Formats: sequence, C-alpha cells, structure tokens
Amino acid sequence: MSLPDKRFKSGPGSDQLQNCHFGVANSLTDRHPSPPFLVTICVLFLLSIVGKPIAQWTEATYDAYQADHAILTASDTRYRRLLKLIQAQQPGQTLSRSVPAALAIPEQIFQTAISRDLLGRSSRYEPNTSHGKLACARMVNRVVQKAFNYQIGQNPLYVPSVVQALEGGVGRRIEQGQTRRGDIAIANGTDYAKGLWHIGICVTDRCTLVLSNSPFTSRFAWLSDANFDGAFEQHPGKTTFYRVVKQHL
Repeated sequence: MSLPDKRFKSGPGSDQLQNCHFGVANSLTDRHPSPPFLVTICVLFLLSIVGKPIAQWTEATYDAYQADHAILTASDTRYRRLLKLIQAQQPGQTLSRSVPAALAIPEQIFQTAISRDLLGRSSRYEPNTSHGKLACARMVNRVVQKAFNYQIGQNPLYVPSVVQALEGGVGRRIEQGQTRRGDIAIANGTDYAKGLWHIGICVTDRCTLVLSNSPFTSRFAWLSDANFDGAFEQHPGKTTFYRVVKQHL
C-alpha cells in the first residue's frame, strides 16, 4: 500500500503556503539557543536526576514521623476481636502462663506481640515498606524492639537479612513440632532465589496460628496457619521456624 502524495499542489494560495512553510523553517535554523534557555534546560535536567531521590526521602521522613506520632493502634473493637481469636486457640484459653526459663524469650515475644499498641497496629506509615504492604519484617522487629531493645538483621526490613541474623546466632532453627508461641515463622525460608518471603510470629504452640503483617490491609493483624493460608505455595521454599535465643546483642 502506498502513501498519498502530500506535496503542495498548484492552486490559489499555494505559493504563499510554501513561502510561509519555508520561511518558518529558515527562521528556526538561523536562530541559536540563548544562554538563559540553556541554563533552564540544565536546571531541569538536574532536577530530573535529583528530584526522585528527594521525593523518596521526603516521603520516608513523613512516614517515619507518622509512624511514631499518628494514632495507628487498632480500635478497641478490632483489638478485642483479634485477642479473642488468639485466646481461643490457647490451652485452657488462657493468655498468661508460667513457662520454664528456656521458653522465657519466646513467651516475652508472644506477650509483646499481643500488647495493646501492637496487635492490629497499622503499618501504613512504616518507612520504605510500600505503605505497609511490605512491612512483615518491620512489624516483627517492632515486637522484638519493644521486648528486647534491639532489631534482628542488619536490614530489619528485609527478611533474608533477618534470617541471616537468626542463623548467625540470634536464633536457632527448629521444627514446627518444637515451636512454642513467640517463635518465628518464615514463608519460603529455604529458597530466596524467587524474591518472595513473609515472616510472622507463632501465637500458639506447634505454630498452628501465626500473627503477621497483612500485605492486603497493611496491619499487624493477619492470623493464618503456619503456611500463611497457602499464599506462597507457588514458590519453592517451605515455611521454616526459628526461636530467638538472645535477649541482648
């Protein structure tokens, strides 16, 4: 298929049209950019380079402020509902119990996780977590921070960094049958090649119920089974379990 011929055809006004067309073209080629124009272009170019990092820094700073100052705790109704669901899964339906010294650390993690200011808490403003959608490691570390005044991993937002610290002596790996409430459950913990992980806190013995940050609602309120209700089954790694063994770093 050929394209139509778009050359000017003869007729009334054609000379004027051609003169106008070529006149504009000649006037443009004869001009050179002025120094102020070049300065403006350079400034806009530099802003395009540094603007995005500045915007990201501003957003992270705002989110950090909101995370520490906004009212992000769950409503009384939500908190009581979550607590009731967890309590129903405990032996004798009791949330407090005496434990041997060997289980003191996980028990403290459990009690901290179900505390009023953390259970059901919004993760919407946790910095660098895509508005809470990727805040699973952050919320677990909020619990550990409150319980023991430290965070697990060089990068407390990154699950593989948390695993590296746990493997490096902060914790020890255990089987699901050995878990007690307050131990750590990690989805896809045996294969990081696919880049999709999730982490939560066991809130029952044998880890039949896990509390974690919900990537759907951006709240520390997702109660699931140890397999995170199958959300990560399409990825090769299985859920692994750890017990934190250090109260201090």
